[in-house]
Amino acid sequence: MALFDFFRKLSFFKGRSTEGLQEEDLDFDKWVNAHRNWRHRLVAYIDGTSAEALDETVICHDDRCDLGKWIHSNGNKFYGEVPVFQRLIHDHAAFHKSAAEVVGQFKVSGEKDARRILNGEFDLCSMRVVSGLEELERQVKQ
Repeated sequence: MALFDFFRKLSFFKGRSTEGLQEEDLDFDKWVNAHRNWRHRLVAYIDGTSAEALDETVICHDDRCDLGKWIHSNGNKFYGEVPVFQRLIHDHAAFHKSAAEVVGQFKVSGEKDARRILNGEFDLCSMRVVSGLEELERQVKQ
């Protein structure tokens, strides 16, 4: 708890309400890992080793995964006015559209086309989300 109290005192939070701030609101590694798990899920789906039935009409929504729920709740509450967070919202939505495209393309055209998107647009969108989370963490914890 001492570390959490330390973060509450960071200059980023000076003059800002920290009411409702949770440890997970400062655990950027948790959000990066939750985000990165998507690639593993998609690869397993394409490889046929997943028991998960992925639905592109669900995946395309950016507010249903753990990171998206955080972005649209406490993330927005505590970081919503920060420009890098605004980009993160946009990049995370684009990421979910590309993940949905991977699944949809796999269903329509098969593995080759799905991997093309996965290794292209999906990875690019994913890198932007991770970069945004890392930049936000730097700004908060400086």
